Amino acid sequence: MGGSAPRAVSRGAAHGPQAALAGVAPALSDYPDFDSVVALIRARRDMTLLVEVETNLRLVRYSPGRIEFQPTESAPVDLAQRLGARLQGWTGARWAVSVTNTGGGATIAERQAEQHSVNAAEALQNSIVLAVLEAFPKAKIAEIRSLTSPEDEAASAALPEVEDEFDPDWDPFEEDDG
Repeated sequence: MGGSAPRAVSRGAAHGPQAALAGVAPALSDYPDFDSVVALIRARRDMTLLVEVETNLRLVRYSPGRIEFQPTESAPVDLAQRLGARLQGWTGARWAVSVTNTGGGATIAERQAEQHSVNAAEALQNSIVLAVLEAFPKAKIAEIRSLTSPEDEAASAALPEVEDEFDPDWDPFEEDDG
């Protein structure tokens, strides 16, 4: 069959993220925010690029297909070029990745370190943690995990139960006359 399928276009009715992504190529609509770009880099297992993005990229502005960032002092000179090329290769769409001198926020690594500090300070308020650190003076907080039980984790990962009526008289081998 020749030609392309007809496509409905809505004018003025869409609002919010859907409106912003309406004119974006399908390959780019899968990346509505910068976190989804980072997830793509992680999924493609490009660990060098992932570490460089997490530690050297101070995001200024993001929209699907366009990334503007302020590099840290230790950022590789070709980070913008390599990031754009990899994203284009993975998504099949052209990405504009540009560098600016100001306006960037904290890097992903800086935000993670700040969250770890907040969590560690909160853990130090726990009497059990204080007792352990007092009993073992060389001990340090290496990792902080949430207090969910294995049962809670299994329940959240499990499929939801189906509510249906069970007829104890029903026989699957009996033919239905109705």
